[in-house]
Amino acid sequence: MRPRRQKRSLSTAEEGDEAIPASPRSGKRGQKRRVQMGEEAVGGGGGGANVGGGGGGQAAGEVGTQDGEILVKMESRVLDCTICCEPVRPPIYQCEVGHAICFVCRGKLSNKCPICCRGIGFCRCFALEQVVDTAKVPCSNANYGCEQFILYYLKEKHEKTCLHAPCFCPEDGCSFKGSTGSLLNHFVIEHKWSLTKFQYNKAQRISIPRHHRFTLLVGEDQSIFLVVNTFANIGNALAAVCIRSHESSGPRYSCKISAIHRAESDKGRYVFQMDPHVTSSSLQEGVKLGRFFLLVPPMLVDESTNELTINICFEKIICAVNH
Repeated sequence: MRPRRQKRSLSTAEEGDEAIPASPRSGKRGQKRRVQMGEEAVGGGGGGANVGGGGGGQAAGEVGTQDGEILVKMESRVLDCTICCEPVRPPIYQCEVGHAICFVCRGKLSNKCPICCRGIGFCRCFALEQVVDTAKVPCSNANYGCEQFILYYLKEKHEKTCLHAPCFCPEDGCSFKGSTGSLLNHFVIEHKWSLTKFQYNKAQRISIPRHHRFTLLVGEDQSIFLVVNTFANIGNALAAVCIRSHESSGPRYSCKISAIHRAESDKGRYVFQMDPHVTSSSLQEGVKLGRFFLLVPPMLVDESTNELTINICFEKIICAVNH
């Protein structure tokens, strides 16, 4: 039997109400959460109206109802399976006593409820099915621009691909996170990073200090890229990364990087690398060197400036559409 998981938050922000004591059954799940009932958000998310506390799923009060919608507070356990504590979705079953059981757990049990040892059978809980098919909650990324209200049991799925999920600053010791726009401002204002704008399909020459970790580039569509410089005794490993919440939030990119150092006595030394698929990352887990990177040997570093000079060219990948 799976261990009980912690409760889900049904709201990105508390309304400021006093905490309501947990019932003996709910334990830590006693904290009340805000739940949206209906197909759409209640006019403007409630507009700061006071909503009284209610117990275990009772309606707390109506606020500007629209098409029969109400705003309520309830414990998250009301919408979770009694067995696995995952959000329930139709079909929902119940035992003879009334414990709600999801269809996944129903298939694993031997017609006996592990809570009360009473029979389960195939009795559907249609009342709860109607609730979970209309109970909506705000996305956890509401503070970063997401205005969607999602069915409670689809909240986790939505947030895995939410285009408004925050991106993170890669600097050591910095805990900033926010939208790509606010992150760009953070780089420039707080860390004093210089910004280089470029056009796609056109090579851009930039100079990178030998021990400088990040070089900030911004495309003509305002996409943000970092050239990550990893220093080692054998040279400098350079790789590009696109900063965004999810790769599905925009086009895919390829990248060509070349480094060259010309001396008067020879025709110059040259290294080249093409990354057919630039990695996209929110940088939540930091910066990782991908499969494709350019290793620049020490001999290509300009000793007078201690800099690497590279040409970099980004290209948008046009995906073919199958008819």
